[in-house]
Amino acid sequence: MENHILKEHYYGDAVRTIFIIAGIIMIATFPLFSSLILMPIMLSIISILILAVFAGFLNPKQLWTIILNAFVSIVAFTIFEYYAVHTYISPAANSQLSVSFFWINQFLTLMFFIATYLSVKSLRGKLLAGK
Repeated sequence: MENHILKEHYYGDAVRTIFIIAGIIMIATFPLFSSLILMPIMLSIISILILAVFAGFLNPKQLWTIILNAFVSIVAFTIFEYYAVHTYISPAANSQLSVSFFWINQFLTLMFFIATYLSVKSLRGKLLAGK
């Protein structure tokens, strides 16, 4: 019964895919938008790498990896939505670079919103399987 509930509510493969696709988008667009990012370049690069590391750690049998991926999704959602709103309301919001940066951030926000939902749903399944 425990494995059935866990398998039925485990969405780690989808979360892993979202993390990898988001990381690829971030790597591909980082050189274009690095001047608009408010954090140091090395911190941005490490953040992208962290997505791949946590995607690789995701495992349905380990509660801590599911919790960690939910946390990463929530933090990433918050950061990308902050950048989207910040870019939208900035005085230079009409430049082509800012408009593109806004839409990339909105797309990444949507991806991490879905990853948050799926991660929390996986966490709930893991907790139900333990009862």
